[in-house]
Amino acid sequence: MRHIRTKFLILFVTFGFSALFLTGWLISYEMEKFFYGWLIKNLEKQTAVLFTTFELEKDHGRAFAETIARAGGFRITLIGKDGRVLYDSEIPQDELPYVEKHDTRPEIIDAAKHGTGTNIRYSTTVKTEYLYFATKVSPEHRKGFLTNAEYLRLCLPLADVKSVIHGIRLEVVIASASVLVLMIIASVLLSRSISRPLVSIAQVAREIQQGNLERRIFVQSNDEIGEVAKAVNSMVEQLNADIAQLKKLEKIRSEFLGNVSHELRTPIFMLQGYLETLLDGALNDPLVNREFVEKAHANAMRLNTLLRDLIEISRIESGDMKMSFRYFPISDLLESVVEEFQPHAEAKALVLRGEYVNLEKTQRVYGDKERLLQALTNLVDNAIKYTPSGGTIIVRARDGGEVVHVDVQDSGIGIAPEHHDRIFERFYRVDKERSREAGGTGLGLAIVKHIIEAHGSKVNLTSEVGKGSLFSFALKK
Repeated sequence: MRHIRTKFLILFVTFGFSALFLTGWLISYEMEKFFYGWLIKNLEKQTAVLFTTFELEKDHGRAFAETIARAGGFRITLIGKDGRVLYDSEIPQDELPYVEKHDTRPEIIDAAKHGTGTNIRYSTTVKTEYLYFATKVSPEHRKGFLTNAEYLRLCLPLADVKSVIHGIRLEVVIASASVLVLMIIASVLLSRSISRPLVSIAQVAREIQQGNLERRIFVQSNDEIGEVAKAVNSMVEQLNADIAQLKKLEKIRSEFLGNVSHELRTPIFMLQGYLETLLDGALNDPLVNREFVEKAHANAMRLNTLLRDLIEISRIESGDMKMSFRYFPISDLLESVVEEFQPHAEAKALVLRGEYVNLEKTQRVYGDKERLLQALTNLVDNAIKYTPSGGTIIVRARDGGEVVHVDVQDSGIGIAPEHHDRIFERFYRVDKERSREAGGTGLGLAIVKHIIEAHGSKVNLTSEVGKGSLFSFALKK
């Protein structure tokens, strides 16, 4: 497996080499282009000077041409209209008849068309690479030494220029090589600085994968790599929280299953006992048969209530319970629950009444009326169960500005402070035996809590042992 550090190094070196190569090539190209352009302009100026000088020295043109050619370090050639070489500063005069015609030379062709022409090539005649610059001789210049000349051509040997260019290219190569070495060193350091945190992240990720959720990445930068490190650390924190939550949920599930099993076992066991007693002969005993059937029926009803509440809280917690929010008069809640439980209160010699404090009965509130009635029913049912005879239960609606407060207050046995935080948990009972005797399932307040929270509110409890309890929640107007 190729390490990321190696990949970075290869990438940087490749990019650096490519950039240096391209830069060097462009410098060389532009430098050569500049030199040749400068030489051509110089030859063009020399040609203009020669025309003027030949005009002044018309009687000594040949000697002057040889002197100028030697002094300037270039070659002068005169070419006739038919392409024959009339004069060449590098070729003896007696050999000129044997020199091939120059009318096919590129610079001569261009000069014939445009007045001037240039070309770079290797001369087979004098065995040297030349820069050629040819100018068409105008009629006013055809006199004296230039009488029969159609073209004047200057040829500059490029050996010295090539040597200078090669020297500059060598310096560019050496400089590029030095820069490349420095770039390689910088690339090694840079790739190491970039790859080190990535390697650390990969190592920590492997340890996390193997189950070590205590490992964290030490964040040293605020760049993208630092953000990745922070994200990984945050992910691990979230994973730890999720695992803790899953463990908590598993514990709750186990407790829930244990509580459900225990709650179901008791009425089933008692129901089974009563029925077996009846089948064993008590059915024919008029002194006990009705009593045992009534007890069996009571346990069957308790079992039915427990199953109903289990189904209800399961629907609530799974999100299957759908709410239907709308505005309705607060009196629909209070009067319905008071009317429903009035017979139960009277049977226990309790006073049950509804109250409106600074509030009209027609005041409308926002919520799911059926679910709120279910919650209020559970609260009033509990109040009746745990309030001794002669006590009072008040279902109250009071103005709270933007909300309406709904209270269920009783003068019952009360709840000790140590139970307040857990009273809304499933199957939690302050007095288990007394609660079962009263017919409670241990789920009523849990259902109340979920319903009220679904309305964006919270159930508040104020209670003192021996003085009663007050359950309260708020509804939006």
